[in-house]
Amino acid sequence: MSAATRAALWGRLRDGGLVVGEMPVGGDASAPWFVRVMLGIAGWIGALFLLGFVGAGFAFVFRNSGAAAVLGAAACAAAVAIFRVAPKNDFVAQFGLAVSLAGQALLVYAVGDWMDGSIVAIAFFVALQQALLFVLVPSFVHRLWAVWSGVVAATIALMDAGLFGFVPAVTTAAFAWVALSEFRVARHGPLVRAGVYGLALAAGQVAVLPGGLLSELFYGHSHRGLSLGMPGVWLARLALAAVLVFAAVVLLRRERVALDSGPGRIGLAVALLLGLVSIKAPGVGPAAVILIVGYANADRVLTGLGIVALLGYLSQYYYSLHATLLEKSGLLVAAGLALLLVRLAMKYVWPETCDTSEERPHA
Repeated sequence: MSAATRAALWGRLRDGGLVVGEMPVGGDASAPWFVRVMLGIAGWIGALFLLGFVGAGFAFVFRNSGAAAVLGAAACAAAVAIFRVAPKNDFVAQFGLAVSLAGQALLVYAVGDWMDGSIVAIAFFVALQQALLFVLVPSFVHRLWAVWSGVVAATIALMDAGLFGFVPAVTTAAFAWVALSEFRVARHGPLVRAGVYGLALAAGQVAVLPGGLLSELFYGHSHRGLSLGMPGVWLARLALAAVLVFAAVVLLRRERVALDSGPGRIGLAVALLLGLVSIKAPGVGPAAVILIVGYANADRVLTGLGIVALLGYLSQYYYSLHATLLEKSGLLVAAGLALLLVRLAMKYVWPETCDTSEERPHA
């Protein structure tokens, strides 16, 4: 129904005394979830049939990197147009996502052929490609994919340079900076929101999967960069501890809590404690930052992701063989005692932080 028809119908209803006031602004009709799921599946089926037909008709594309690059760029441009024409249609959105993924794969294939399989060159190209698509494609799911895959590509480059140990610190710092700046850049809400969740997924992935398994799954190749040895490992984990303290400072300042006040000192002490724990258990740091930032931003999705990441890391840490059960038990006992000491400090040294006699406003 056109806008003119709706206005005429509203006028007739108002003249008949059935409605009063101005015509309400029309909203988007929301289909039931099962209808949306079926539309999404239909979009993928249609896209796969189309891509299969094109692939069968243009098999030479996979033997010519130039043709692959042209077709890949055309597919990505078509996906951008599809998302911009009908961004809220589930069938169109899933169809466009499948077309975009095919285009990205063709571009990566072409660049890999041109660069003779250079891992660093391909990784930098993927990161640049995903950054561009992140801005151009107005789809939350596509932007989430672009951020996560771009971070994976950047991680490959860091591993090739021999700096894989710094991935948790870099990923966690990027997530904390974007998430804690979300309210200041509200005008870019859709972009920032997708960036926060994409970086959270990347940080959670780094937290849950152990370093050896992570490198084998995603970055399984021998690097040709630096070899820092154990000093590099310790430096990377100290960098992660510094990120935890940095996130605590930024969060306290955002909440206008003085760093030299009781709550401020407790917050810094807890952040420092988690940083020290992360030196021996590096997955605790990213998971704790996701959990704390999610709680501070009243974001249930981030909070849940942080809890899942923390539980996942503790589970794999318990069953890993890099340390004896006695060493793990000692670390857990030390962390528990430190947390109890922080609680005692809150109760006796800064009792105002535990004062619950007054009603306090809640967010």
